Amino acid sequence: MAINKKYTLYISIFGLLCLVFALNNLLVYVERSSPNSSIKSLPDAMWYMIITLTTVGYGDLYPTTASGKMIGYIFVFGSLGVLGYLFSSLSSKYRTMIEEKKLGFRGTNFENHIIFIGWNDFSRMVAEEIYHTGKKIAIVTNSKDEIDLIYAQFGKENTFALFADIHHLDSLDNANVSRASAVFISIPDDAQVLLYVLDFKKRFPNHQVVVSIENPKLKDTFKSAGVTYAIARNEIASKMVASYIFEPDVATLNSDLISSARAQHDNDMQEYLIDEQNKYVGRDYLEVFIDMKKVYNAVLVGISRKTATGWTLIANPEQGESIQTNDYLLLMCNGVAKKRIRAAFGVEEGRISVN
Repeated sequence: MAINKKYTLYISIFGLLCLVFALNNLLVYVERSSPNSSIKSLPDAMWYMIITLTTVGYGDLYPTTASGKMIGYIFVFGSLGVLGYLFSSLSSKYRTMIEEKKLGFRGTNFENHIIFIGWNDFSRMVAEEIYHTGKKIAIVTNSKDEIDLIYAQFGKENTFALFADIHHLDSLDNANVSRASAVFISIPDDAQVLLYVLDFKKRFPNHQVVVSIENPKLKDTFKSAGVTYAIARNEIASKMVASYIFEPDVATLNSDLISSARAQHDNDMQEYLIDEQNKYVGRDYLEVFIDMKKVYNAVLVGISRKTATGWTLIANPEQGESIQTNDYLLLMCNGVAKKRIRAAFGVEEGRISVN
């Protein structure tokens, strides 16, 4: 089929050239005998044809005989076809460019962003929480209809949407996956999620991967496959419901703290890296706890520390526990304190980094 199209194109071009050559020779033939004609040679005829087809029309060359004018009419009407082709071609290319950009085929230059693979109600809620932290998000969906809805909900400043087959890993290059800080996979079937994770980790072994699953018993299986965190949706929901039944105020507080702050005075839980320039390096936990409360009105509730086996959470540490470089402080604070802490620490909220 491709070969036939190729030969058809060559035959069409050859036929068009033969027609042009014949018309120009005929024009020279009928005009050469007219004393008033300015078209006396084949180059003259070619020049007249070109300026007519391109609608330039200098007027330096023109036919004077009836037969020559008939050929001129062919060129004039041909110019309309040329213009129509150019306009339709440009319009088509422009529409294609806009459509490709809208569907994400032209890629994004986002860095340190979070990629969502699979788009459903659960991943939408997760994306909304992350969006309100100010992080950039890239969403990969296999439904074209979702693209407009995604941009309508999140805007385009910190959001990139890509229409693609989520199982085709090469398409993730358009989401700049190599510069992403984390990948969240939300596919309905746990078996499909596991297969996807295995393929993904072969290509991107160092990426932080978070998955949502239905069966909590498969957590260890996903951890063995290289997943950083496996979240069982039903397990989280059941714990929250039980807490609301037994300790409703605790449940309300927990719900507020794990949600992203929407207003300046909303409290939520945040993590901040302690780099080597931080003033709290080497200081006692209790001393830092008091200072954070006095200076920033933030409550220090724990420390996350990197060990040989991974990250260890030290919740409510005993007195005598000192803050170390590359620790993460877990803080309960509002938007006002968040701005002051970011300015003082010189880092953004969150424990994510470019691979």
